[in-house]
Amino acid sequence: MVKLRILLLLPAACLSLAASHFALSPAHAEEWVGRSVTLAGRKVSCGKADILIDRELPSEGGAGDTTLILNPNMLNQQPPTVRLFVFNHECGHISVGDSELDADCYAVNHGVRDGWLDRKGLAQVCDSFEGAPETDTHPSAKRRCANLDRCFAKAQAEMPPIAPKPVPARILPNVPATITAAAPELPVRKNAALGQPKVLSAWRCTDPLDVTTGSTDPIGHVIKKDAERNERCR
Repeated sequence: MVKLRILLLLPAACLSLAASHFALSPAHAEEWVGRSVTLAGRKVSCGKADILIDRELPSEGGAGDTTLILNPNMLNQQPPTVRLFVFNHECGHISVGDSELDADCYAVNHGVRDGWLDRKGLAQVCDSFEGAPETDTHPSAKRRCANLDRCFAKAQAEMPPIAPKPVPARILPNVPATITAAAPELPVRKNAALGQPKVLSAWRCTDPLDVTTGSTDPIGHVIKKDAERNERCR
């Protein structure tokens, strides 16, 4: 069960530097790893806090005034998002103090800002509490989950809006204009100069009568043509 708790710094007299680790007792050792560590594929740090590894710690993590302690054996049993949350929660204790709820909000704010915490990950963190009841040091899982939801909603509301990506303008290919009309014949024929002739149905003959719009006397032209064709139709 995940119990994110604060570890009080032991008195300096209890710590002795041996090689590259701090020894609390012959059977209980903490290894100093530096001020950054890789969790879930991300390099994380907690300001100037020293990061220690303690495989016998009865929790995924703990924190003192300037020290953050991790148990990799227990952390590796959790989903990647929960591992990152544990680290940031313990880092939060160094920044905001003993309050578990404030440390939870600290971790949520960093998760939303850095892009590793979404609604699915938030549910995983809540599940990791396993419905634990209230204790002298920790609120109940129910209170912590409700607090996580409030912190998450607030952190999302404070995020700056993401501008939509501009859509590149479509550039049309540089195709030269094509002329499809046929060039007129030279010299221009009379019919082309005067326009297409119109036709008038001949009621007494099957051949239509053409009316040339360029004629000086179109009515007389029709009467003359009609008389000629009537003569042929008899």
